Amino acid sequence: MRCIHCLSFKTVRNGYTEKGIQRYKCNDCGRRFCEKGFFARYRHKPKDIINTVYLRLKRQSLRETQDSVARLLYVHISYVTVYNWCMKFIKLLTLWASLIDQDWDKVWHIDEKFIKVRGSKDKFAYLFVAVDRKNKILATFVANTRTTESAKEILRRARKKKIPLIIVTDECQIYKKACKIFGRKVLHVKTHFKAKNVAYKGEILKLSNNRVERVNSDIDLFLHVFRGLKSFRTAEIWMRGFMIYHNYLKPSKINWHKIHRPVSYTHLTLPTN
Repeated sequence: MRCIHCLSFKTVRNGYTEKGIQRYKCNDCGRRFCEKGFFARYRHKPKDIINTVYLRLKRQSLRETQDSVARLLYVHISYVTVYNWCMKFIKLLTLWASLIDQDWDKVWHIDEKFIKVRGSKDKFAYLFVAVDRKNKILATFVANTRTTESAKEILRRARKKKIPLIIVTDECQIYKKACKIFGRKVLHVKTHFKAKNVAYKGEILKLSNNRVERVNSDIDLFLHVFRGLKSFRTAEIWMRGFMIYHNYLKPSKINWHKIHRPVSYTHLTLPTN
């Protein structure tokens, strides 16, 4: 059985709970869990928790999500519960996404933008975003300062997916030294809004950084319901949640024609007063 915390297979049985449920222990991370997984101690149904997190990631505020869950799912929870569920289960979604094999493109686009985070060194913090040519987000990183080390960190996180062939950035000097971590085999192209013709392996590629700017506009809409991010830890979690939603849960990413027809509405019963 996989560990629900680190996805390791190095788990052993570790007794039973008071209700007779099998308990396991992971030899990699050292944490214990039972066979019910993440939802063991929750009185709400797993599908209600997952749908709540999904509604929150669809650009709704905490209180709007609370109202939507009450109206659509008939589950009455507080906005604090919505926040706590998101903080825990976005990590779970990140683990699930790591098991999915993706065909990442080898042309990367890197850029940074200003976001409000409490406790930042300057008036604004810096959100670094790395996307590929298919508009999939490779990695995000919330930094306190805009330095070469911050640029290197976003490249290290993106490198876990695939080694690039071309990296497209703007004219900011921090990327010049940061891209050297890949060596000379990776071509670094400096351009911004205006497309630039680049000769690479017998082909002429028109490259610009408009792709990542388009993703940044979606991030602005996602962060619009926030009254500023409370800390760098929560900012990282919310950005992971947006990355999962953008790559896998966004309506344009779902092949609805491959999903089976839902249950007939005639079999559903509405609650009576």
